[in-house]
Amino acid sequence: MGNLFAKPFALGIGPQACGTEKLRSYFSGRDDVALPNVQEIFYFDRHVQRGPLFYKEHFDHVMATSLVMELTTTAFDHPQAPERAAELLGRDTKLFCLLRNPVERSFAVYQQYLTYGIVKGDIEKACEQAPQILYSSRYADHIENWQEYFDQIHFLTYEQLETAQGEALADLCAYLDLPFVKPKRTMDWQSVLPKVWFPNNSSSSDKVNKSDKRQQISWLKKELSGEVERINGLISLNLF
Repeated sequence: MGNLFAKPFALGIGPQACGTEKLRSYFSGRDDVALPNVQEIFYFDRHVQRGPLFYKEHFDHVMATSLVMELTTTAFDHPQAPERAAELLGRDTKLFCLLRNPVERSFAVYQQYLTYGIVKGDIEKACEQAPQILYSSRYADHIENWQEYFDQIHFLTYEQLETAQGEALADLCAYLDLPFVKPKRTMDWQSVLPKVWFPNNSSSSDKVNKSDKRQQISWLKKELSGEVERINGLISLNLF
């Protein structure tokens, strides 16, 4: 890492709809953290062939800060991303991972994809059209892949940030060797996927009524049965 920034580096991973945008908002309001000048670089999943200088050029004002950081959602479930990140950043880079109850996360993504016209129909049909709705929620498989290449990962959840925001942020800052800075205002952790993910002219009139929601949540629970137990057992913490 020293060859790239000569500064400590932290990488935030975690799938879409887990609150990453709110963490980005928190850290972008600090003077001691350098974030990329774009929302996502997509280096570890799409642009690794463009080389380290391509990655580095997305960070400004690095020397005035004490920590350089990227928050990425697309790298979390990419099978080659952990190896690529370890090669570029080093195994001792501090990783932190933001998660959410996998059923709630998948349903939230489904609703967002409906809104933007990416999928149509019920949850089962939507998962055929956009497999990431389910695939990204199979946390244990992806976390095991990251743990193979990195020495430490700090975990926090969307739920913790909703119910104990100050404590969760303070713990994260301590892990990152940063002083805790209280958010200027209480942040709303309702996760909204940035519009950059979607076609500009996308729209959908599909709505999920209460009856349909119960059925679709039930279907997701069957599909993701055991995921909560697997991830809690894997990291020896009760995250959900």
